[in-house]
Amino acid sequence: APSAVGAQTATKASDLKNQMKDAVEARRNVLTQTKERTKAEIESIRAQFKERLRTIKDTRKQTIVQKINDDIAAKNKKHTDKFSEVLARLQAFLDKISLDAKDAKTLSSIKTAQAKIDLAETAVASQAAKDYAIEINEEITLRSDVGATISQFRVDLMQVHKIVIDARQAVQALRTDKLMIKKEATSSANL
Repeated sequence: APSAVGAQTATKASDLKNQMKDAVEARRNVLTQTKERTKAEIESIRAQFKERLRTIKDTRKQTIVQKINDDIAAKNKKHTDKFSEVLARLQAFLDKISLDAKDAKTLSSIKTAQAKIDLAETAVASQAAKDYAIEINEEITLRSDVGATISQFRVDLMQVHKIVIDARQAVQALRTDKLMIKKEATSSANL
């Protein structure tokens, strides 16, 4: 009977791993489709921004607003690229842990961590797809228009950062659990 339970647990583990791989592939397909749709929307927003930028009579202000707009886009790319790198490392570590996972508690923790990584990857992809073109209403309100766009960018970036941190903490908890299991196995073997 013990070998049947072990085989059943191994089957559940392999089924869970296959489900996780399928979910990751499905999520990546959805992200690719979303990126394609948003490219056209971004081009439209940028065209509107350039039209509105031409309405500003002061060329110095035009230059400053254009630079700020470009800086926001560059910073968004820089931060989302960094978040993607972190998530890739977390995913690699989670994949490594899932190969050795056998008990139900660890499998459950892996599934939870995978869900948090998936959520974070979706949030990062969504953030990367956003275009923060400054909405120019009038030259008089230019300062507040720029400030509102910058504030929205910061709020969005902080929200994505929190989601990435949450995923990282879930994977770190698994790392700690794995180290504790190894210590217990080593200490019980030394008795």
